[in-house]
Amino acid sequence: MDLLPLNQLTANRQSPDALLAKLCLRNDRDASASAGRQLVQTARQYGLEMRDYLRLAIDPLKAERPEEFDGLNGYEAALKYMNLPVGNDYDSGVVLDLASDTFEYSPGTRALFPEVVDDVVRSASRQVDYENLESLVASSRTINGVVMISTVINDEDPNDAKVFAPVSEFGRFRIGTIKTSETSVRMWKIGGGYRTSYEFNRRSRLDLLTPYAARMQRELGLSKVGLVTDLLINGDTINQPAAIKYQYSFDDAKRTGVAEAGRISYKHLLAWFVQRARAGVPIDTVVGNWDAYLDWLFLFATPIAGTGTNDRTAAENLAATGFRIGGVPILNGQVNFVLSTTMPAGQLLGFRKAETVEQLTEAGSLINESERAITTQSITYVKSEVSGYRLVFGDTREIYDYGAAKP
Repeated sequence: MDLLPLNQLTANRQSPDALLAKLCLRNDRDASASAGRQLVQTARQYGLEMRDYLRLAIDPLKAERPEEFDGLNGYEAALKYMNLPVGNDYDSGVVLDLASDTFEYSPGTRALFPEVVDDVVRSASRQVDYENLESLVASSRTINGVVMISTVINDEDPNDAKVFAPVSEFGRFRIGTIKTSETSVRMWKIGGGYRTSYEFNRRSRLDLLTPYAARMQRELGLSKVGLVTDLLINGDTINQPAAIKYQYSFDDAKRTGVAEAGRISYKHLLAWFVQRARAGVPIDTVVGNWDAYLDWLFLFATPIAGTGTNDRTAAENLAATGFRIGGVPILNGQVNFVLSTTMPAGQLLGFRKAETVEQLTEAGSLINESERAITTQSITYVKSEVSGYRLVFGDTREIYDYGAAKP
């Protein structure tokens, strides 16, 4: 199925009433459910999830009384029109009870049930996700169909992915060719859910699901981080696994000394960063597990002996020079630490974030459960999506192994 152009959607924006009136029918449950399924299907044709579709499809200014929707975008105007909670309304139990009645008596409105619960979770919970996908991927895009794994090949040197270089007068520019392989990006269906009856939910309040939904979001994030970490380490069928650089290989009596296995050596680590930068692929992100995170912190937390009562940590010394202490500074930049429990012990994986991993999400995969909720007599709150991850360049990754002893 080819996706419809978004400019077609924005050119025909409608008022909340024109788009949603049939969903809110209380005396004709079948007509309401049919309108809800049609709304979901239309959103899928544009490759949009329900929140983004309504934001583009509805123009609040076209309403008969636009002042009622003042300051709201299309999605928020849809919620208000259907008596679903918007913004600060989450603090009001009456509004949440009203929302439960809306979902019960107008089945078509259940097309927005996952989005409403997500909004309630955001309002009621301010949890910190220590492992998050945004710190690992360079970009995300929606796809429709199969995507093949691609590689970049320099026409002059197949082993060099770089294409920018000085050229002499009348000289040829280096051109990199993006070639697709015969192997497709592996797509994963990730998700889980909880099921309750609409009668139960109507009697017990919509925000009953808040703590359960919050845990689901966290577990979904952990699953994604694990998949990306595995891709970074092992590569795919086209890109090779990340090369391993052992900490002891940087031993140098003059500059770095001899490193102790099992502990990150600050000087050896910086030597690794410089080596990667010299190779043309500087590192701005490293990935490690919880133990590696503690080792990372100890780079800065241990006081430096030799200055008596004024001993300062490495972090304090660096702060005095103007560096930001959020990672290991190099060349006035910063290397950020990203947590992943699936990283092997005693290893850090370094890569350049903007050039390494892209997330691919299948069009409409997030709204399949909305359509199913319309036709059933139960609420199955599901966080599910079909996602895949693609390596853009294969030479931006390397593993720093500080746990192995020198043979």
